[in-house]
Amino acid sequence: MRSARGRIGFALLMVLIMLFTVACAGATPAPGEAPAAPGEEPAPGEEPAPGEEPAPGEEPAPAESDHVGRVGSPERAGQEYVWISQFSTLPLFVERVYPGLEAFARDFGVTVRVAGPTTVDLAAYIATVEQECARGPAGIIVVGGWDPALTEPVNKCIEMQVPVVVTDGDLFQSNRLSYAGTDWYYLGVVMAEFQIAEHERRGLDSGQVAVLSPVQNENMQRSRQGIRDTLAGTGIEVVAEEDNDSDASIAAQRTAALLSAYPDLTGMIGLDSEAGPGIIAALDEAGRPGELVVTVNEAGREFLQNIIDGKAQLITMENYDIMNYLALFMLYTWHNDAIRTAGLDPWVSNWMPQSVDSGLVLVTADNVEDVMQYMLEAEQRAAEE
Repeated sequence: MRSARGRIGFALLMVLIMLFTVACAGATPAPGEAPAAPGEEPAPGEEPAPGEEPAPGEEPAPAESDHVGRVGSPERAGQEYVWISQFSTLPLFVERVYPGLEAFARDFGVTVRVAGPTTVDLAAYIATVEQECARGPAGIIVVGGWDPALTEPVNKCIEMQVPVVVTDGDLFQSNRLSYAGTDWYYLGVVMAEFQIAEHERRGLDSGQVAVLSPVQNENMQRSRQGIRDTLAGTGIEVVAEEDNDSDASIAAQRTAALLSAYPDLTGMIGLDSEAGPGIIAALDEAGRPGELVVTVNEAGREFLQNIIDGKAQLITMENYDIMNYLALFMLYTWHNDAIRTAGLDPWVSNWMPQSVDSGLVLVTADNVEDVMQYMLEAEQRAAEE
């Protein structure tokens, strides 16, 4: 069960976004309304525009804010925020992460740039984080689930007072300002609970399951622990945990080997976006589609067809758009010094939530067609823009 603190933090952030946006929108003329001409007197009850000269004998009005510009204003247009990951062009990222980054850039009138190696290259990833921080952008998002070794470069950024929010797998020992993303332990619990329910639905009171994931990734380690904890004492045994190295072809090879080594295997769990396609391909090759209980993480809209075809029973979808939009909003608010706790310097008293659980979408036979239709329409809208 996700913590009450995580849910409260998420709710407070959403309220903050609404208040912040409404307040800034209030200073903008309504569509079709022209701003007051230079020297024109404000209408009765209106306040003089910021910077407007007071009438003779009047005291100057206090400055409304020391902040530079407002949301979407030209004064803030030069701000740059950077999302960094290795395998930065992973199809799942392109389809599910990039739209959220682009939406924030459009809504707030800033630049959001993608950086990082396009392959799995941890050394290059670490170097990219350090190089980007040295440039001093307004804020940085680091995808933390790849490896705990990212802790040190994140800490270097914080020492340089470059704000960093971690997403998609926390760096628990780092000094990041906040984490916004999936609770990976909970994802493992969800996978295991579904395996239990589906085994029961099939009349099985025991079983053997195998798990595929990039074994070194800290977020995947937490998911596997959630699976083990949830299945303990249920009669369903985790017989193998294999490394697919974030590669669908390796996942297929590992699955084929598992089917041979464990002829009584009743379930497969895939935790990253490349495990699922590999599992499905291997089961198809073995002529066994639909025989095992298959619960996997998302791999794009077309991959959801496997639920309709009966080849997978559960596909979990991370709320990438929510996690990255919230991360950028926190970084934007921090950089523009929009709020402070009791007036304290945020670098002295960090106001960001410790973590925000962005939640999961559980796609099953009950809702898969609705989800696919929504994703298709979203793709079509994006292509038209």
